[in-house]
Amino acid sequence: MIRLRLLVLGAGATLALGLAACGNGAPASSGSGTGGGPCPGTASASGGGTADVTVEATDALKFAPDTTTAKVGQTIEWKNTGSVLHNVTFQQSCLTDGAFQPGGTWSIKFATAGTYNYQCTIHPGMTAKLTVTS
Repeated sequence: MIRLRLLVLGAGATLALGLAACGNGAPASSGSGTGGGPCPGTASASGGGTADVTVEATDALKFAPDTTTAKVGQTIEWKNTGSVLHNVTFQQSCLTDGAFQPGGTWSIKFATAGTYNYQCTIHPGMTAKLTVTS
């Protein structure tokens, strides 16, 4: 009976740690009142187009640069230049990337100006801000 309890507790702890490390928890708050409204942009895995603005997700567990400005209609691309998995998580779930592998890219084209905070939920403290202007 004790062995069974220990097995169940161990499995539960492992599951909880896995969910905490890979979940898409709530990021830092985003400005411009876009939470709950229509999606302010279009997100996709990059497929060979040219990015107007590039942000790197690095092995130092930082977005570089950590403050970025783009214009409405420009393509912002995140490149995983590191050797570990990263993601880009905005408060707007329609703009959240599940995860991208080392060497991978992910992009967004915004239709709405505003200030958008985002994070990598895999690495706590890996946060940045994107300002989209008209």
